[in-house]
Amino acid sequence: MDGNLQDFDTRLGARLRELRTRRGLSLSDVSEEIGISYQQMQKHEAGRNSVSVKRMLRVTALLAVEPCAVLESVLTESCDDRLSELQPFQRMGERHRILKAYFSLPEEIRLAFLSLAEEVCGQMDEKP
Repeated sequence: MDGNLQDFDTRLGARLRELRTRRGLSLSDVSEEIGISYQQMQKHEAGRNSVSVKRMLRVTALLAVEPCAVLESVLTESCDDRLSELQPFQRMGERHRILKAYFSLPEEIRLAFLSLAEEVCGQMDEKP
């Protein structure tokens, strides 16, 4: 890195956007979960506003990635190295959407849905 903080913010924002889209999460999903506005998250991803350490930790926790892996990829500009380890998390966005929908249901329906899912999983385990 050549000391250009604007360039750093731009590369960090691009990396966060890449991770977010890999997981199928929208800007709204991420901004809502970490407690900032859509516009603020958009500015972070565009590199127009710097990301605080606290906010970086919230975003990386939501994206299920180590902050040091993100920073290392930005500093070395070799995102394929450490970030390739993130492939197992490709469906994270799907999990996030399911959890969000599940917990928005009334408790009675949630419990019925949970029982149904457990029953189906049990039947799948019993098949040869």
